Formats: sequence, structure tokens, C-alpha cells
Amino acid sequence: MKHPDAGLTVEWDVVIDQLRAQTRVGIHNHERVAQPVVIDAVLHCRSQALPEEIGECLDYDAFCRMLCSYLDAQTHTDLVEQLAADLLALAFDRFAMLDNALLTLYKPHAVRSAVQVGVRLRWSRHDFLRRRAHLAAARVVEATHA
Repeated sequence: MKHPDAGLTVEWDVVIDQLRAQTRVGIHNHERVAQPVVIDAVLHCRSQALPEEIGECLDYDAFCRMLCSYLDAQTHTDLVEQLAADLLALAFDRFAMLDNALLTLYKPHAVRSAVQVGVRLRWSRHDFLRRRAHLAAARVVEATHA
């Protein structure tokens, strides 16, 4: 039996704190091998107030596994800013209830005198859809000129 509040929708956040992974990111030669990265994320969702099954939620375990798999498999990205955008694009593509997100991607060993440095990217679903349309248009132009 469904809970009486099950038809309501609310806004809520999934919070990921210090997800650790290995990847290849950076402009220096020594950054072409796997290095540690740390991710913090706040994923703002719109979903049922009292979900009764995982399909009604943003599955944070699936989110973390998706990011770690991507980071492990990707060959190399020069800019941490680009890598953060790629990670959020994956999240918006996979999780329909995701309205907006704040993702911080740290490189703990990037600057010796700092505990860690990184970038913070804030995106809405609208930002994601605009970026996807822009990339698709660029591919069309590139194919036309090839």
C-alpha cells in the first residue's frame, strides 16, 4: 500500500562527501598516470516525499560507482574543469530527477603547500541541456566541413 504522502513531490539533496578515486587529469607530464582525486557533490533532486523503492530516488551508490568507473576508464583529461563538466553531464544524463548539482573535484597532490586544490562546478538541468545542444551542433558543423 502506498503511503498517503506518496503523490507529493518535494525537493531534496543527496550529499556525497569525499568520494575518492584515481584518474588521469592535468597538463603536466607526471599527471598522465593515475593520481588521486576527491569529489564532493550536492545533488538537488525533485522526487516523491516518501519513496518506497530505489527507483524513486537518486541512488547515491549507483552515482558513486558511475563516477568511479568513468574516472578509472578515462584515458586522460588536461583540465580539471573539463573533467568536472564531464562528470556532471553523466549525472544529468543518467538521473532524470536531478534538477541541479554542485560538484567539487579536488586534486590533493596538485600543490604541495595546500591540502588540496580543485574546481567547483554548479549546473542546472537547463545548463546541461544547453551544453549538450551546443556539443551536438559543433559535431554537425565539424561533419559538414570534413
